[in-house]
Amino acid sequence: MREITVTQVERCNLALFILGSIAVAVVVRDIMAFFSFAVASAIVIFNFRLLKNIIAKLVLKQEISRKDLLISLPAKFILLLGILTVIVVYGNIKPVYFLMGLSTVFVSILVSQLLPVFSSSSPKETR
Repeated sequence: MREITVTQVERCNLALFILGSIAVAVVVRDIMAFFSFAVASAIVIFNFRLLKNIIAKLVLKQEISRKDLLISLPAKFILLLGILTVIVVYGNIKPVYFLMGLSTVFVSILVSQLLPVFSSSSPKETR
């Protein structure tokens, strides 16, 4: 396996967000299914980006303060949990499409990892 970068995963995640939203809108033709997929995917993209920024700050500092670990990370998760709770309780979402939207980061990591296997431009080892 090759090493992938966070930027490649973000690009793939954005492509899955756009293509998945279009596919759900065209195939299902239900506005709530589209809304459920798009909102869940957007939340996951936001979460991934926020976590990337927090980790980058912690790594670049070379010194991890207790404030960062005790305030930044829990605040991020509480914010995410609050957003998810409001959407699930007050939004009329379709659970299947919502879960599909939440899984876009996992799928984008898999696609980013498997893409070089199927592309002809990657150098192959010969034995």
